[in-house]
Amino acid sequence: MKRLLAAFVCASLAPLGYAQEMSPGLWELTTEMKMQGMAMPPSKFTHCYTAKDIASGKQYGMDEKSKCTINNMKNAGGNISYDMVCAADGSKMTGTVKGTMSATAFAFEQKLRMTPDQGMGEMHSFIKGRRLGDCK
Repeated sequence: MKRLLAAFVCASLAPLGYAQEMSPGLWELTTEMKMQGMAMPPSKFTHCYTAKDIASGKQYGMDEKSKCTINNMKNAGGNISYDMVCAADGSKMTGTVKGTMSATAFAFEQKLRMTPDQGMGEMHSFIKGRRLGDCK
């Protein structure tokens, strides 16, 4: 279950690498997740993203180790949407993501469902980010 949630968090951030509108620098990221009416406490962390990180998408878990694929990516006028499929621990998660992005901030809403259903129902998450400045 922990690996599945870790894959979920990495997958949630995956579209940022593809959008290529994000500016390099120190970013604060906040994630919130709800499932079956229960909310997990928000998680907040900072990370320094280089131009190379952003161009490659590796910082978001979209490298050779990733078990997620992004389909139907649409990125126009700061609005982003896509479909996602992730595999982990013998299960599959499918879902949709919609959000907005600028050079200094982003906000995404993600809805995922696991197959076979392990009693969690639909997982609903919100991912926000804001650029704090240059890396130190």
